[in-house]
Amino acid sequence: MPTAVILPIKFAARLEKLALEAESTPEKMLDFVMQDGFDYTENFVRQVKQGLADAESGRVISHEEAMTRLRSAVERHANKKQAA
Repeated sequence: MPTAVILPIKFAARLEKLALEAESTPEKMLDFVMQDGFDYTENFVRQVKQGLADAESGRVISHEEAMTRLRSAVERHANKKQAA
């Protein structure tokens, strides 16, 4: 059963802006905001949009390269722990 929520104007405006940025609706975005808060949800939407823009521009690496970098970082960390 739907429940009506009355938001202060400043939050309603912020929700509208977030929905536009996320190409969604205020109702859908309210679920995320209620669960995670405005700051987290706004930051998440910005990061997703940046990631999509990077991918569209070709600023990506292959899975194999990502795994190589990850293994290297883990190895460096393990070597630091052993040296300590």
